[in-house]
Amino acid sequence: MSIPSLAKLLKSIGFRWKKTDDNRKALMESYDIRLKRIKYLKQITEFKNQGRNIVYTDETYIHSSHTSDKGWFDESLSGIRKPISKGQRLIIVHAGGKNGFVKDGLLIFRSGSKSGDYHDDMNHENFMKWVETQLLPNLPPNSVLVLDNASYHNVQVKKNVTSGSKKQLIIDWLKEHNLEHDEKMTKTELYEIVLQNKRFYPIKCKLDELMESHGHSTLRLPPYHPELNPIEKIWATVKNWVASRNTTFKLADVEALTRQKFAEVSVDDWRSICDRVDKIEDKYIKDHNLFDETLDSLKFTVNTGSSDEDLETSSDESIISNVDILSDSD
Repeated sequence: MSIPSLAKLLKSIGFRWKKTDDNRKALMESYDIRLKRIKYLKQITEFKNQGRNIVYTDETYIHSSHTSDKGWFDESLSGIRKPISKGQRLIIVHAGGKNGFVKDGLLIFRSGSKSGDYHDDMNHENFMKWVETQLLPNLPPNSVLVLDNASYHNVQVKKNVTSGSKKQLIIDWLKEHNLEHDEKMTKTELYEIVLQNKRFYPIKCKLDELMESHGHSTLRLPPYHPELNPIEKIWATVKNWVASRNTTFKLADVEALTRQKFAEVSVDDWRSICDRVDKIEDKYIKDHNLFDETLDSLKFTVNTGSSDEDLETSSDESIISNVDILSDSD
């Protein structure tokens, strides 16, 4: 198949040759991320088909200087001046879904971190306290909590065995799971047995165990896919509203505005955003299936030797080299 023909085929199944804005788009299509996305979509679809209540959660922040980049100015060009310093910061945690925000789930507190990273404020201890005191008491039975892969969401019940673990810890792990081994083996040999069996004995996270003990499930979003979390749009709605009204740049005023807007976000707002995310999920599923079906039906080889005519007739594809795609029958 010539390169122009391949380009036409890719266009016919929904692909477009565009400039990559950032590394996230490229990372999203790496093999491991694509696989995690497929698994996530299958699981979230199953939960929805079961009629489970899906709740999305996340953490964000807002500075006291958060305001619009544009404003009204008179001829003297006098107007509101945005502080040079970002100022103090509020950390925000909440959860919600098609039924609106989880009742009493809003947590807002002032940052105590000097690192510039709001994740340093929302650590595992703070997050688990919020889950236990504000989330779990207000979740409907048999809910599913969808969250991202922040490290404090994934603290394990016990330390995982790695290649850097002490030999005795590796031996203890093998004994715990009744796996045949010889303690006279080298550490490398013992760890090889671990690698061969590790996937059969995943270590649970503390959050997962806590949720399961209350009759709920957890589901991690695939990395680099914020568009699959409706609460990201809620953050944007609240922050934009606060930015258009923040004129004092005082943290107390920013917090009051933030709470006011959260109180105004309705169930209909949530449902509209969740419906849009449903459409994004459906498109991903359709694209996955369409791409696989197309590849299964093809048998062709693309080489680096393209004619000048091929290159001149194609303006939106790059040179693809050493690609062999075969049908299942080969």
